[in-house]
Amino acid sequence: MRGTAARILAAGTAAAAAAAIAAPASAAPTRAQCARTQAHRTAPPIESYDAKRGSIRVFAMQYKQEARNVRSYSTFRAKIECMIRTYVVPRLARGRPNVVVFNEDIGLATAAIGSRGAAVRAIAQNPAGTPGCAGQGFPCATLAALAALNGGYAKQLAYYRERFPTLGALSGAFAAATDTIARGFLRTFSDMARRYRVYIVGSGPVAPFRESRDPADIAALADPDLPRPRSVFVATAPDVYNAAFIWAPRDVRRSGPPMLRNVVRENRKVPLTNIEKALGFAPGPSSGPAAVANLRPYRIPHTKARLGIATSLPAFMYGDPPRGVDPCSDTSLYYMRCLSALGANVVIQDEANPGRWAGDNGWQPLAWMGSTWRAVSDPGVRFDYNVTAFMVGNLADLPFDGQTSITQRGLRSARSCTYVGNGRLDPADGDPASYAGYAGRKHEFLAIAPWVIQSDSRARLRDVGRRLAPGSGDRLENDYIETAVVADLTFPPDPRRRACATARAR
Repeated sequence: MRGTAARILAAGTAAAAAAAIAAPASAAPTRAQCARTQAHRTAPPIESYDAKRGSIRVFAMQYKQEARNVRSYSTFRAKIECMIRTYVVPRLARGRPNVVVFNEDIGLATAAIGSRGAAVRAIAQNPAGTPGCAGQGFPCATLAALAALNGGYAKQLAYYRERFPTLGALSGAFAAATDTIARGFLRTFSDMARRYRVYIVGSGPVAPFRESRDPADIAALADPDLPRPRSVFVATAPDVYNAAFIWAPRDVRRSGPPMLRNVVRENRKVPLTNIEKALGFAPGPSSGPAAVANLRPYRIPHTKARLGIATSLPAFMYGDPPRGVDPCSDTSLYYMRCLSALGANVVIQDEANPGRWAGDNGWQPLAWMGSTWRAVSDPGVRFDYNVTAFMVGNLADLPFDGQTSITQRGLRSARSCTYVGNGRLDPADGDPASYAGYAGRKHEFLAIAPWVIQSDSRARLRDVGRRLAPGSGDRLENDYIETAVVADLTFPPDPRRRACATARAR
């Protein structure tokens, strides 16, 4: 779950912005333009190469969300393309598939593009200044941002409520923003996959939709900041899903919305977090053929790589099905065991963790070992790799943080490492006894992004976490690390590879 009241389209006219979203062949941003999109704090890409025949190269992108990234369609597109040009293009594998993995909810903030989202962006940029929220913390500014989003899309909401009386009070705003999300998030990722001949993964709040040329739909749903379009993208149901997509380098169908023609897999998140339930998002199917289709891995042609998507919470859901019970009978309980049974050997764990990585309510880096590390150490599943791409950055009064990593089963390197603060189990700090196996340095980390500081002291790490948090007023507020982890994934995995590639922040 996881973006300045300045006027949008500052870089050009409305017509120029319309051209930027309509033309995949528009000029790529220059190096100087990309320099302006960079986060304040970055780390060099963390690299682990093993260029064997049949391998794939994976780029796990640690994206820093900021309100300035979604002022307009063009600012979002530039941010995404510049990350690709900075971290991916110079390191593309030749003659082998490249997979670029962005985080969970990277598309969420695109609902705040344009004049309709100006109030939302103002709250996101300065949550402490939100009227009535001084000193209150979460969820005051978040609720104010959702109310502002409803206000910005009031016209579209009214149109959809006539069509869908059950439209959610909070999720409805994302359904109302379907045309914006389709043009901002989905079109950008679809175009980048084609332009750079890569597979791209990313997720966001998406309702089922179609393209419409109906004058009534256009009049009600078109972006007021752009010239009248020939068509708009219209939600076909009131349900909004946290949906992850895999876009391919080329189209795989000739019809349908253009930003979906190169989609080779869509996964609707199940189960949902409490925040997603409170927002009124719909869960993906959890039983029957629809659940199996929702989890079915995507095999990259000419390789043995089978990508299975597990968006955050599902990556922790192993369950313990009774003997003889199909793990795919209830994916809300046995998600990871079903994913393994379906043949996935690479877990794509797109992440947007709403909380301080170094926080006061349980030690999150230790808890996350139950997904990123367990995927390649649990003998009850057969995954070879886990690729976890974290979103970082504050959104209103919610911090998002983590350490992007790639883990590999069976590594026997002399080196070992782990997330910050995980050196030992600390029951006095509230670590559950059941987490004993998660503590300590591990050999399975192939590559890992650094955190803002490196320390074995949880007290020191928590102090930095508080300074990073929304409304801290500290010079470190919202100064998270943007970077990428790059690795070749070979099949079968090579246990003799060097482990624990990392870098220093700068």
